[in-house]
Amino acid sequence: MNISILENKADTLNARVGAITFFVAAFMTLLLSHFSEPLAPLRLLTLAVAAFAAWAFCDEMGLKAPLNRGGFVFFAIAIATKIQIVLGLTEQFIGRYYLLYSAFLLLAVLFWSVAFLHRQRTLKIIGVVGVFASLIPIIVIILGHLVIGIGTFFGADALLSATSGETLIDLGFVTTIERTFGLWAYVAGWLLWKGHIK
Repeated sequence: MNISILENKADTLNARVGAITFFVAAFMTLLLSHFSEPLAPLRLLTLAVAAFAAWAFCDEMGLKAPLNRGGFVFFAIAIATKIQIVLGLTEQFIGRYYLLYSAFLLLAVLFWSVAFLHRQRTLKIIGVVGVFASLIPIIVIILGHLVIGIGTFFGADALLSATSGETLIDLGFVTTIERTFGLWAYVAGWLLWKGHIK
């Protein structure tokens, strides 16, 4: 078995630690997306690990670059929103917070994926996939507000209905967003581990 795909080629300790924390955050995000129970301590720990990983990732990508900085700001807003959801909100506001969380998490992935487009060929290919994976749900959210049926088809209708105070019944769309981030985090962690992000 060839283990060269697992070999660490990261130049810095920051990249190695960032890669490992991204792997842990991705695994925990994907694992927790299968549970409807609150599991607040695990969810909060996962958010903290993901925030640390994102910070290390942005340091390696160059935090002075506007796309990386913008992605980090959007991610920080998504994390703060999710913390409030985990700690508990009244039923009246939970839909709005889930919409805010989903939108800002997608925007962070979108900005970081666009930043990949300004790098070498391998990162450009991954960036294109990331752009489409994050842009399509953003378009669904926007069109779901405007066109009846579009949100229903993609599962965003329950989330959009809950923003007006209705009871949030189905978190399928939010789960899809979290799984998209989890998969993207695995890829970003691997890129850090292999030294592709400098």
